Amino acid sequence: MNLLRFIVLIIVLGIWNLHADNGWVNLFNGNNLHGWTEKAGDAKFYVTNDCIVGEAVSESDTNSVLCTKKRYDNFILELDFKADHQIFSGVHIRSQYAAKDTPWDWDGRPLTIPAGHVYGYLVLIDPSPNHRWWTATLFDERWWTGGIYDELRRQWLYPGILGGNADNFSSQGMKIFNMTNWNHLRIEAVGDTVKTWLNGVPRADIHDSMTPTGFIGLQVRDWISDDDHETLEGAKVRFKNIRLKPVSLPAKKANRGTNTPLANVSSSKFYRQSHI
Repeated sequence: MNLLRFIVLIIVLGIWNLHADNGWVNLFNGNNLHGWTEKAGDAKFYVTNDCIVGEAVSESDTNSVLCTKKRYDNFILELDFKADHQIFSGVHIRSQYAAKDTPWDWDGRPLTIPAGHVYGYLVLIDPSPNHRWWTATLFDERWWTGGIYDELRRQWLYPGILGGNADNFSSQGMKIFNMTNWNHLRIEAVGDTVKTWLNGVPRADIHDSMTPTGFIGLQVRDWISDDDHETLEGAKVRFKNIRLKPVSLPAKKANRGTNTPLANVSSSKFYRQSHI
């Protein structure tokens, strides 16, 4: 009987710890990938030293994403990450998976989401000091960790069509990104508002109601992320302390519409998915 009581106590304490700390829920138990599933790509995802590790395996056009089995709508998400400088990564929120080719239309422009791909909001992890792009001129470099990208749809939202100055964003990112140690990422997705913080500093802030719910995903982009063409295979990004706090909203405040009439955004603002 004492053994039975001890087992029950352990189970109760485990459930309590999962939901402890003022409504925060741990999405990663520190031991295995329970509650997660890989939906796209060929990168390796595994657990070591209390971290989820995403390891690139090759150069490819298909991004790899480890996704939560559950879907979330309004929440605050926090996690710590550490990335090898040549890897290109990110955190999907409210994202979707195309099990088959999925037709999609935006402002009269027909598109197709290819089968086997994850699409939707992606908060970037962009650590490479050699990541040079025409989208940012400061020192011919880009430091856009915490920026928001709409994977396989409208491309860059912030900095981009929903706000933000590319050079100012790079300048700030260069100052706050930790190249050699852990970084803390906070994402608030509440109604039509999505905000991000990197190491406690506000980064992106958009209003957009295109996708109100979806899964959370950890991405490894199977593609070389800098102009020096360093070997990507074996590059790693690590995640830990992944926790989420659901947020309840009155129905009338759940979606207020976007702060920018997207129909008025020029199609010249949009680039191919490979130009992330």
